[in-house]
Amino acid sequence: MSTMTNLFESLSQERAALLDAIKDLPAERLDQKGVVGAWSIKNVLAHLVAWESAVTDFLPARIATGARPAIFALIGDDEDGWNAQQVAAREHLTPQQQLDAFEQSRQALLQSLRNLGDETLNRECPWPEYRGTVAEYILDSIGGHENEHREVILAAIK
Repeated sequence: MSTMTNLFESLSQERAALLDAIKDLPAERLDQKGVVGAWSIKNVLAHLVAWESAVTDFLPARIATGARPAIFALIGDDEDGWNAQQVAAREHLTPQQQLDAFEQSRQALLQSLRNLGDETLNRECPWPEYRGTVAEYILDSIGGHENEHREVILAAIK
């Protein structure tokens, strides 16, 4: 099996587990503030969309140059503030619209990864501070992030 196939399968499994955890919740519950800290489940999805979209946007240039994306400094200066801005920018969306955006961000990421191809996904040490492969970075940065939030959502809805 190719690296891309394995990566897509892993990301798909993680996404399915998250969606399965919330599939039977009514829209009102998805939009209810304070379920996950101060956020609603819809807000957590917005947060995940923001990060996945950021990775999709910066990844090709980062692979080409190895340069640290400017967004890292912005997030590093005030991660909570950046997260709050991203969630607030998506607050107007209904739960279904946010779920649609969640799917759209994933499709954009997958297309970007297809464009990179297996050789690039297998590249080790793609930038100076990272020792794994590009595929491992995606699994950790996207899949791991999603898993972390799925666990928090599961705990909150029990």
